[in-house]
Amino acid sequence: MRLFITVILVPFCSAIHAYADTSELEYRVKSAFLYNFTKFIEWPAARQHADFVMCVAGSPQLHAKLVETIGNKENNGMPIKFSSIRHPGEAQNCQLVFLGFMDAARLNDWVGALSDAAVLTVSDDSGFIEMGGMIQFVIIDGKIRFDINQTAANRSSIKMSSKLLGLARNVN
Repeated sequence: MRLFITVILVPFCSAIHAYADTSELEYRVKSAFLYNFTKFIEWPAARQHADFVMCVAGSPQLHAKLVETIGNKENNGMPIKFSSIRHPGEAQNCQLVFLGFMDAARLNDWVGALSDAAVLTVSDDSGFIEMGGMIQFVIIDGKIRFDINQTAANRSSIKMSSKLLGLARNVN
């Protein structure tokens, strides 16, 4: 009986471990992307603060990985700070907000609330670009890529470098 339980559980545990490793790697890669996006984006002067604030809503795992991966790095001489937020009104001090919701209605509410703010909005949720989000992560053949909604960025007075636009899979 003990051997039977071991034979059944070992593949299950391996699958969990493989999934955890994939998530860990995925969050690490997304964190690196988010940091690198900041190098190719210009925010309006009104959004320049003493600190560069990256915010995360709806994804505590990504928030933790951002802090771990990016740590004490800077953006244009400004220290990068991290904030986990719960309401769109809390994004007023953020230059970048990652929205990690699975609920399309909630995601749409956030996009609507931030649509005129000079806040770079990023998500990995399907349909984010069509909702008016600015950058959407997509996984193609096991690789993380991204699409850009340049119209939404322009509406918010965020200027994206042609280098960043050139790296995107699609630009609207």
